[in-house]
Parts: sequence; structure tokens; C-alpha cells
Amino acid sequence: MKKIVFSGSIFLLIISFLGHVDHLCYARGVDELTRKVSDGILGYFADKTNTRTAIVKFENFSDLSDQAAQKFYQVLVSSLESSPPSQLVHIDLMVNFQKKRGEFNLNRIDRLNYLIYIKLIKHRDKLGAGVAIFSRTLDKLVYIQYFEENVSAGDREVYDVRDYGFKGTGFSSLMEIDADKNLLDFKTVINPDNAGNTGKAETYRYFFYYPDKIDIFVMEDNSFKKFFTYQLDWGRPYFPVLNKEGRLCLFYHDNGLYISVGSNFSPLARIFRLKDNLWKEIAAVDFTPIKLVRINQNDYLAGARYDEGKNFFRETLVLMPFVSGELDNTNRLEKRVPSFYSIDFSTARGEENGEAPLESIHLIDRDYNYRFLAGDLEERAVEPVKRGSSLAAFDGSWLAVSDYSTDVDKDKLYFYKIEEGSKRLVYENPIRGQAVFISPGAWKDRRGFWVYVKRNEGNREEYAEYRLQFWSKKNDE
Repeated sequence: MKKIVFSGSIFLLIISFLGHVDHLCYARGVDELTRKVSDGILGYFADKTNTRTAIVKFENFSDLSDQAAQKFYQVLVSSLESSPPSQLVHIDLMVNFQKKRGEFNLNRIDRLNYLIYIKLIKHRDKLGAGVAIFSRTLDKLVYIQYFEENVSAGDREVYDVRDYGFKGTGFSSLMEIDADKNLLDFKTVINPDNAGNTGKAETYRYFFYYPDKIDIFVMEDNSFKKFFTYQLDWGRPYFPVLNKEGRLCLFYHDNGLYISVGSNFSPLARIFRLKDNLWKEIAAVDFTPIKLVRINQNDYLAGARYDEGKNFFRETLVLMPFVSGELDNTNRLEKRVPSFYSIDFSTARGEENGEAPLESIHLIDRDYNYRFLAGDLEERAVEPVKRGSSLAAFDGSWLAVSDYSTDVDKDKLYFYKIEEGSKRLVYENPIRGQAVFISPGAWKDRRGFWVYVKRNEGNREEYAEYRLQFWSKKNDE
């Protein structure tokens, strides 16, 4: 959250499970239609194996609101995703739903065997759903069916809600430590000396990036122990800034750990290779690296350039080829985007060592609008919404974004599901203080987000306190 003026009011209807069980009973009409549609789709795939499918078109021509139609979609997708993997693998590609139509990320359509089209209609006093399944192998429609169900006014009211996810099953802060002022970024990386000790704190090394140094810690007895400090000498030019900002990028390649540091106070980012406990600076580039990604089987160091001395990035994304541990500046790619405060690149789940296919790009522009680009680098339309200036994606599955607010005492974290290049808001949690930055990472046996929080009660800078929190989903293994 930074320099934000909040305008308007957002009212979010949240249904409590214990307090409103009686109202949920009214949803039997839409629930029954959802069950019929799900049973019909699963019935078609009952005798098929190794099937990958997704809904790629969803239209609402009924009298359900957009929110209610989206809830129908979410319940249906949940049912399809819970089917046995041997029968069906369903991928959620929706990134937005508004004005009666869904917006889908079709960049991964080549991974699907079947495509599903669903259309909601009103037939007299009934809600109807038409379903069509298209086979990409046969290049033709293989299933067309129509379902309908009586839907009461109470049913429509229950489905016309933004979310009824329960906080207990969502993200929570699992640990918090004191942090120093001027922490620019924080990252965790697998410790090669303990890579086989899955689930142990010693599995990871923890990198604290400050303007003048990188502190590396390991964890012993549930506390951080300093392992090494690397001093940073930036040289000239060195830009005066009101608030120093920077990004740290870590990745393994060819048995070596690569580390890059970029900032808004130096025009060049520095890239090091750490092997056998020896640091070697291998390059300096004119942009701040964010992540190593793979596009069309080629590895690129992806990032952007800070506007000198400012707290935002310029209007260009940079993709520099990374081949055999060397950067190829002559064949770099650039993509024009609006200038922005924060960005992250979401890559395929579980791929972290230089073989991470790009699935989506997420950024917050200088008007605090959230923007979404698919893996083909083309922007997709999403619901217009204001968010804070901090975001991060992890493991190709979740995106965390801060709130759009100027309240110095409290902030909020929004958690989006982004598997396979989709985007769907699932959870939100309040936090005390302001989220300065969010970084993906791990702690013990958990994957999640590290959040650097500034608490400045009374808005007096001399009394500001800083905390580093780790947030993870409770039921994630």
C-alpha cells in the first residue's frame, strides 16, 4: 500500500456458515441444476481416461446476476475438479466474469483434449443450462445436452453473494519476526546441503536484501542464524530517493545459484553466481530481474526497469535470453505495458530450476489497477478493481495482493487462485499495519508468502515498527 486515496465504498456480503445455515437450504434449486450439469459432463467422460478438459465459454442469459452466475460456475468447477484424476482432469481457466460473459485464458488450450461451453438461460420460471462438449481430437461436437430446474427467489438471493469461503480454511499468518527498516526484499531458496531433508527448516536458506548488503540466514531451533553476509558496492551513478526499493531474484541453473539485485537508486542490476561458497559477479544489466521463465522452450530472465529515483517501473517488460549461464542482450525481447508499481511472473507449478513455463503475468499499474497478461504476453480483460502496490505469485497456484487503502494502521491481503493461468479471488484476510512488499517463499514444510509489514500507529515515523510475517494456506500439504 502506497500513497493511495480511497474513493467510494465496497460492500462485501459474507455468509457465516453457522449463522445462516437455514438460508443455504434455499439454494437447492441452483445446486440441483449444478449437480445435473456436473453429472451429465462426468457421465460423458465416465468411460474415458487421461482426459484434460476445461470450460472455455460461459454465458449467462438468465435472470441470475453476474455474481450468482459466477457462483454457479465456481460450484460446478469444484465438482468437476473433485472427480477421480484417472477419469478427468479439469482445469479452471476463467480470469473474469462480467456483463453476462466469462473471460478465459486460452493460452494453454493446446493442453486440453476437450472444450466445454455452458450457457445459462431462463425458460418460463425455470433456470436452464445448455452444455456442449467439443473434441479437439475429432474436431467436432461430441455432446450436447440441456438441463433445467425450478429456482426460487430465495435461491437466487443466496447465490447472489461475492464469496462464502470460510476463513478457517484459508490463509493465515503462521509466524512473525522483528525486521529491520530498509529491508528491500526477502527470498527463500533450497539449501543444496540439505535438499533431501524435506519438511525441515534447515532445507532452506533465507536471503535478506538491504541497500548495502545481502544477509543469508539458516534456521536452527526455530530461530534464524546468520550464515553469511555479502556487502554490496553500487558505484556511480547513485540516485537520491525518498524511499529505497529493490527486487531480489534467485534461481538455480547448471548446479549454481544465481542471484540478482536491482533497485531504484542504481541504473544497473548486478547478477552473481554462487558456487562452492564463492561469489562471482557475472553481469550487470539495465533492468531489474524478477524471475527466470521459460517461453517456447527457451529460458529468459524477465524483469523491468525502475524509473531512476522513483518507486515505480517504466512502461516496458524485458525478457533477456539466458543460455548456458550467459545472458544474450542482443536478442532481448521487450513488451510495452503501462508503468507500474509491482509485478510478478507466474510459472508452472513445481517448476523452479530454470524450466518454468510462463503461465501469466500480474501487475499493479500507477493508477492502482490490477492487470493480467497471459503466457503469450497479451493482456486479458479482467474485472476493473483497485488494489495496493504489492503483489506476488507462488508455485503457479496462488497470487497475493495488498489492499487499496491509505489507512496506516491496517491493510488487507487478497488471495487469488491462478492455476493454469486462471485468476479467481478466493480468500481475503486483514492485517495490522501496511504491507510494504510480498514475496513467495517457504518456511519449514510450508509454501506461501512472506509479507514485510510496517506498523506506524499514530503516523509517527520515529515510532514505526517492522515485522516479517509468513502466510500459508492451512490445508495445503
